[in-house]
Amino acid sequence: MKKWWSLSLFAFSIAVLALSLSPRAARAADAESEKLASIGRALRYTLKTTGPASAIDTGGAAILVKAPLPTVRKLVTSYGSYKTFISSFDQSRVLAKRKGTSEVYLQVPILNGAAHIWTVADMSPPTKDGTDEVISSRFKRGNVADFRARWRLRAVDEHHTILKLEIFVAPKLPFPPSVVTTQLVRAADRAVTAVRDRAEGKPPVSAQATAAPGAPSQAAASTSATAQTGSAPAGQAAEQNSGAAAPAPSPTTVPDLPPADDTSVHRSKDVARR
Repeated sequence: MKKWWSLSLFAFSIAVLALSLSPRAARAADAESEKLASIGRALRYTLKTTGPASAIDTGGAAILVKAPLPTVRKLVTSYGSYKTFISSFDQSRVLAKRKGTSEVYLQVPILNGAAHIWTVADMSPPTKDGTDEVISSRFKRGNVADFRARWRLRAVDEHHTILKLEIFVAPKLPFPPSVVTTQLVRAADRAVTAVRDRAEGKPPVSAQATAAPGAPSQAAASTSATAQTGSAPAGQAAEQNSGAAAPAPSPTTVPDLPPADDTSVHRSKDVARR
């Protein structure tokens, strides 16, 4: 009888502990989704770059999508279609697929289209990380020193998904780290916003582009990029030169360098778990 009572008490304690923890986790998830819903746009943030470390911070953005997670996942993993709806990419192509991993060629305009960077990276299949699904890139080659990207997806409920993107690029050109980080934050914002708009069936948002203060002039940047970055691989170059011209870089209504009191960009170590 005493043994039975002890086992019952133990089971009851475990049940109480589970009930006390579950609402706490649910409240945390709800708090994030409620905050993003109240903002109504992407929440920008930065992360210190590690593994290896860099003076350039990783740029990130999070947004609430009024669509189920499978719908958002399908758009995020449609790598060859990025150029059709994400203005951060003016070229995108799947070069190969192996065991769920996609080898992807991406070309990104910088300095408002005055120069371009390109990279070939392996995009991993979605993997679980706690309550998140994570899709990570592994840099293989390109005209940059390093490239990293990580998508995070989390289902809030059957009809809402939190989407995050974190991007790091180390250019070979000597740009100030703060300018590069700001460009990365803006690119992450545009990407998650474009996925949200496509998932919700909204028309693309257009605005005016603004040059980054202190950035090289377009002519100088174009000359420097041609001299220092080289050209994309032959296969990608043929793709870039064939067919219709690539869409113009998406403009934006915010400056490249936000004022000191701008709260739209947050330094955060835990916005997205590493």
